[in-house]
Amino acid sequence: MNINNSVVVITSAGSHLGQNLAQHFLSLNANVILVDNNQTALNQALQHCQAYASHVFPYHLDDESFESVQPLFSSINQHFDKGIDVLINLYPSLPCPSLFKDETIDSYSYQFSKLAATMLCFSKLAAKQMLTNQKRGVIVNLSSQTQDAFVQSSSLIAEFTQNWAQELMPFNIRVAGILPPRSGHHSRQRSWAKRNEELIRNTEYIVQNDYFSGRVLDSY
Repeated sequence: MNINNSVVVITSAGSHLGQNLAQHFLSLNANVILVDNNQTALNQALQHCQAYASHVFPYHLDDESFESVQPLFSSINQHFDKGIDVLINLYPSLPCPSLFKDETIDSYSYQFSKLAATMLCFSKLAAKQMLTNQKRGVIVNLSSQTQDAFVQSSSLIAEFTQNWAQELMPFNIRVAGILPPRSGHHSRQRSWAKRNEELIRNTEYIVQNDYFSGRVLDSY
């Protein structure tokens, strides 16, 4: 896919990784839509991104429900020719639960289920718009999970990626995933910036490579 002038939607864009992804795709001349339900984080990301380019657009979600997400895609279809090209479905960090901290099992299960449901909601609406507009689009499921929750995030990313890729293959819509580096693959002094750089580079590779689909890249 030619990234130049494409329409890229980034979820959890107020996070450090989301902001860095946005800046990178803006540098490649994409139209970038920042999506987050944290207004403060979204405003900060927008300010940093506007230093790179003017073709960046914020979208604040009231919540992650289908009713809140659907208007985003309706707006994209109205303002851009044939809608979305790329969805970067960023799975935000959810700390691994502690056995000693005062938190309920139900609370953690709810958070995990909510994250999965949000990824499903965005992907469902993005795929529908790509199909309607006959776009050869791509969905990238990207995990920013910390090492202590690697197994948890990897299983979710892999399952979503493989199943959705198979379902969307007849429509020339690609789905791929990226996992963060596992512990032990590099020294403990590996910097946060270096890890993000690798995740961003892999995201760009997937978007540009029209033959990459149904697979999960494991960062090293």
